[in-house]
Amino acid sequence: MDGEVANQALYLPGLLPKIPGRFHYLFGKPILTKGRKDLVKNREKARELYLQVKSEVQNNMNYLLKKREEDPYRSVIYRTAYKTFSATSDDVPTFDY
Repeated sequence: MDGEVANQALYLPGLLPKIPGRFHYLFGKPILTKGRKDLVKNREKARELYLQVKSEVQNNMNYLLKKREEDPYRSVIYRTAYKTFSATSDDVPTFDY
């Protein structure tokens, strides 16, 4: 082999599977489309709505990614330890949305 194929790094699959972390969900504010029939025919209005939706989704994703990094119980080890030693609650604390 020669060329670009020969210059590629070889990656072997990991031997240890990744243990999943917590899932964070955030449902954004509803975007009203009732009474906006002009979206079907007006390309510019449809584009404005698309950009609004895209912006809201991106903002929510950025917020959740930031909160995920700050989550002290993200690791399954910390969550298990909290559940084991906390007799007052079954739920591991999370952040306020």
